[in-house]
Amino acid sequence: MRRLLLLLLIVPTLAVASSGVAASSTAVSITSTGFHPSRVTVAAGDSVTWTNNDAVRHQVVGNDGTFSSPVLSAKQSFTHEFKAGGTFVYHDALHPTLRGGVTVVPQRTVWILSGRFLPNSTVIRAGQSVRWVNKTSANQQVVADDSSFTSSVLAGGAAFAHTFANAGTFGYHDGLQPALKGSVTVLAPTPAETLSLTSNTTVVRYGGSVMLSGSLTNGTAGEKVTVTPHPQGLKTTQSAQTVTATSDGSFSVKVSPLIHTVYVATTAKSASDPLAISVRPRARLGHVGRARAIVAVAAARSFRGKYVLLQVFRHRTGVWTDLRRVRLTTAVAGVSPTVSSRAVFRLRLRHGLRVRVRMPLSQTLPGYVSAASNAIRS
Repeated sequence: MRRLLLLLLIVPTLAVASSGVAASSTAVSITSTGFHPSRVTVAAGDSVTWTNNDAVRHQVVGNDGTFSSPVLSAKQSFTHEFKAGGTFVYHDALHPTLRGGVTVVPQRTVWILSGRFLPNSTVIRAGQSVRWVNKTSANQQVVADDSSFTSSVLAGGAAFAHTFANAGTFGYHDGLQPALKGSVTVLAPTPAETLSLTSNTTVVRYGGSVMLSGSLTNGTAGEKVTVTPHPQGLKTTQSAQTVTATSDGSFSVKVSPLIHTVYVATTAKSASDPLAISVRPRARLGHVGRARAIVAVAAARSFRGKYVLLQVFRHRTGVWTDLRRVRLTTAVAGVSPTVSSRAVFRLRLRHGLRVRVRMPLSQTLPGYVSAASNAIRS
């Protein structure tokens, strides 16, 4: 039941609080001039809390579609937990010029920053490793308080890893700056059944497929694993799939998410962490006569009234440049639940230019991330 409640919280809703309970939270203030601070660094498993300290409304939206707050009135807050390492850029959906970013230190990794280890307390299991990375320009050195491990002097960008064989708590410090301290808590290995779920990609185009794979440890040979989808706001129910784990505990299933979907693998004894897959609408651009073009955007809902950006490729700079907006005026139902949103428009450009359309995140939300069409010649 506890895992089910966690899953329901992870699926995006209109609640002001977001998923999960993080180890710690970093505060970001939203004002009329932007996000303060606009860039933060946190450890995997920690969260960021945005508070609207402005008189007007704001909305925090991840550029990759993996998180989105409801519209925040004055003094309202939104919290999101970052489980995986990486850099996550976001913007204000109501004021798109306001932008920020969150850098997340991966699990079992410690960044050596100016004046601190991040995170300064790490929890692992016996047999796992911790990797320290020097993110400063100065030399650093990782030294165990009990002398059980010592790195070489680490120049900027250099890394050191140590595998902890035994349970216990191990303090360490910077050999060149002894006041800089951290600790690793090593838990004893557990024989309990565990279930993991991963994917070969986290974003798929509408109509495409993604391979989910996982591993069952300490389970029973030939155990059944059920992978259940939880699509965001989609009325059509997508079916769960049940597979049999191989002798080494591995399994895989191919899925075709129709909208942003959270997947969970379960057995009779355990459940995996939720795995989110984002979906891009399928955009196609084609000619209609000599000076007209048609754009069609396919998804599991209508985008009629939304717009795409007509773009031209500039060979001199190597970038796509926005020319104008094209409003999607019609929506045609296809094989359920697919809807094709379309527009026919004049293509008054010099002959031979490469053009395409791009649908920005502000037009694809909720449920989808930004998308670009194929390129054609004007």
